[in-house]
Amino acid sequence: MTIFIALGDLHGQTETLNRLKMVQAMYPSAITVFIGDYIDTFGMNQGFDLLQKIRYIKESNPLHTVVLRGSHEQAALNFFDGKDNISWPRLGGRKTLRAETQRLSGHQDALHDREFILNKRQDLISWVRTLPLIYKPGDKNKIVFSHLGLDLKSGNPLRDYTYYDDTMEMNLYDFKNYELVFSRNSLGISIVAGHVPTGEIDGKYIDNQKPPKQYSDHNPIYTIQYPNEMPRYLIDGGAIKGNPKILGNIGVFDGETGLLIDRFEDS
Repeated sequence: MTIFIALGDLHGQTETLNRLKMVQAMYPSAITVFIGDYIDTFGMNQGFDLLQKIRYIKESNPLHTVVLRGSHEQAALNFFDGKDNISWPRLGGRKTLRAETQRLSGHQDALHDREFILNKRQDLISWVRTLPLIYKPGDKNKIVFSHLGLDLKSGNPLRDYTYYDDTMEMNLYDFKNYELVFSRNSLGISIVAGHVPTGEIDGKYIDNQKPPKQYSDHNPIYTIQYPNEMPRYLIDGGAIKGNPKILGNIGVFDGETGLLIDRFEDS
């Protein structure tokens, strides 16, 4: 049995790594999968600091660590490449640049200076470029990990996975009559995704097969599952809000069944 520990959407919250150490001690042979969105700085959370720590974890134990690229990392790469000067600053990049520039230079002369951060953090940014978008373990495992989920309307969701537009929409819904409706999962494997705090997700089930998912102030792991189908697990715990008490969710999964077997949450 292969065990996977999944976490993501930490947005600079380095304290989550202490929670991770506790979970890893409980499941010492597990593979840890980071599913994206680390780079932002909110409050005391330091995005580049978290990136560096995650990189160290990966390099220290490469066979048991997988690090995926999230939508915020992709937006940052687009910004540093000069492809999009708007999206990442609006998503938290402006605060990240300000905090990292002040930390590295000791003054405010180079606030929002793309070239300054590129020069000082080129190695780390180059590492982010190498991160995959999706992780599908071997055929014996009925599970896949990605940041955005999968486009279940695609002919081949695993092959066609991409950040397909500038708004980085979730691929978690079908749109019917202008209402968000959870799409079915015909893949025969579980899908673990993040991207939006689970409390903020509103959605209905086809033919009202289950009660609708409504807005909440709490962000526990949420499961979307229709009868006779494999589940989809949404695990974003809401660390993007910058509350230092919110560490984010960690889910533990049995790869052979694709099912959640343990969870560690703030609420």
